[in-house]
Amino acid sequence: MKEKLKEEKAKRSFKEHLKKLGSGIMPTLSKLSKAFLLPIALLPIAGIFLGVGATIANLCIYNGDLNAVNDYVIINNNNIIDGYQGLYFFGKVLNTMGDVAFGNLPVLFCISVAIAYTNDSGVAAITSVVGFLAFNGLQSALLMERESGFDMLWYTNVSKNLITPNLGIQSLNTGVFAAIFVGAISAWMYNRFHKTQLPSAISFFSGSKLVPIITFVAVIPLAFLFLIVWPPIGKGLAWFGENSGKLPMGTDSWIYEIFERSLVPFGLHHVFYAPLWWSAAGGDLEQLLADNSTYDLGTRTAGELLEYLKTNNIPIPKGDQTMMYWVIGHQDLINFTQISEMGLNLGRFQSGKFPFMMFGLPMAALAMWLNVPKDNRKKVMGIYFSAAFTCFLTGITEPIEFTFLFLAPWLFYLVHMPLASISFLLTGLMKTHTSMTVSGGVIDYIVFGLIPFKAGTNPLHILWIGAIMGPAYFFSFYFAVKYGKVMVPGRDGSNLSTLFTKKDFKEKKASGGKTAAQAEKASKILNFLGGWENIESVDSCASRLRVTVKDSSVVSAEGIKSLGGCNGVIVKGKSVQAVYGGEQEVIKPYLKELIEVERNKIKNKE
Repeated sequence: MKEKLKEEKAKRSFKEHLKKLGSGIMPTLSKLSKAFLLPIALLPIAGIFLGVGATIANLCIYNGDLNAVNDYVIINNNNIIDGYQGLYFFGKVLNTMGDVAFGNLPVLFCISVAIAYTNDSGVAAITSVVGFLAFNGLQSALLMERESGFDMLWYTNVSKNLITPNLGIQSLNTGVFAAIFVGAISAWMYNRFHKTQLPSAISFFSGSKLVPIITFVAVIPLAFLFLIVWPPIGKGLAWFGENSGKLPMGTDSWIYEIFERSLVPFGLHHVFYAPLWWSAAGGDLEQLLADNSTYDLGTRTAGELLEYLKTNNIPIPKGDQTMMYWVIGHQDLINFTQISEMGLNLGRFQSGKFPFMMFGLPMAALAMWLNVPKDNRKKVMGIYFSAAFTCFLTGITEPIEFTFLFLAPWLFYLVHMPLASISFLLTGLMKTHTSMTVSGGVIDYIVFGLIPFKAGTNPLHILWIGAIMGPAYFFSFYFAVKYGKVMVPGRDGSNLSTLFTKKDFKEKKASGGKTAAQAEKASKILNFLGGWENIESVDSCASRLRVTVKDSSVVSAEGIKSLGGCNGVIVKGKSVQAVYGGEQEVIKPYLKELIEVERNKIKNKE
């Protein structure tokens, strides 16, 4: 009997430990996912500069028979049509500015991770740069270049693919992985030491000044650790990136989207796709050129291009998105069709979003609206159609997805997720090479598909697939909602005021002129979160208000939704995520201000 009691107690203890561990992991991963959004937010403007600049510059280059034109000027080894030099340099300026942003993604991720875990601390941001420089500087000192590769520690002839300039420092090509670790260490050091008081003799270095000094030393073990473990890890990622592309055409894209879409409800999808978009796990252009060295690119072979890139110290990208942006910026050297013929289908982890975001989900919104009784349709038309237009224009899917996710999760997992995966399967089969920033709306379609179409982006494939996905989504959702008796907003009068109303929609759009209403709403949200004493941190991402609380049992999810504009609330451990789709950026500063005011009152009393 005693043994059974002990066994049951041990089981309960183990379960409680796992629950506690899970409640701690969720906020951490949620913050990491949010951290990725800061550099991602830079990608749209950088991508526009890169794509438009490359297109303008390439239009000024004459690649035909030079005897057919009277005058041309040689600039940067290119034949520029005389009179177009100014336009060529204008394009090159735009292209280079965009290229610099993408070439320095690791340090941007390093900074954003440090900021995310320190409540937007500027000191932590500077500290992360110091740590990143020290991390790469130490590695550079231990690298010895040989004719066939590099020697470091006990490794000999390490492939040159694993080495790259990071902020001009020759070091390990770890992509964003090492940057995330350095940013996390910088954040931990800041949180631990930014209030430390040193003895009076060295008090100048107290507080925030101490943080970069300690971080400078703290990254030394990390640098050695990466020198030890990265060569085999880097080879493994390269092997995965190369061999995953050898699956039956479109299968890798299909599998990817099943996992990526399934993580969207938890806000962890950014963590999943990061290594595939920005590391060798998504493909390695240098390895591809080396493996296909005799492939004829027209003006040179792939091997000769690789030698040209190395001779001119041109960074060679890794990762699905990074490589796509690089190709758009270097269309004069190589295009997507040539890369595809060499065995790498670029865009396999991106292009599939366009058909279901531009056509599929908007048609799903139409199907849900048509299930609303005719006397209610006019009341909710603005809500459905604005969500559909937002999805079509920008690729922001949460307002539509979370409408049915919280009402009928089976619609998300049994209808939407399979259809989205089929969209990826079809773009993979048709070798579609249209990139994006983070979502597949028509803006990205124009910038990364139509404008650089000469690079072989195949943007028309998206329209053909969209013509399939649109009706598939419409009929699937129409009959699923109708016969599944899903009470979408407007179908049941009682839902109309708690999920969406026209007033909520107008308040969401007119945030600039209704500051008092937003402040009042933030105050009510704070109460439903358990009051300011229950708040550990407040943050947001592209569509969600992310709050870490001390005790989630006092959080009222229904109360938050009753205020309007909120498509759903996820409570997982200490993490609370309220899905707004845009309004969260207005609510967050008011919420933080209210908390700060209350905390200052306590400080003043003390």
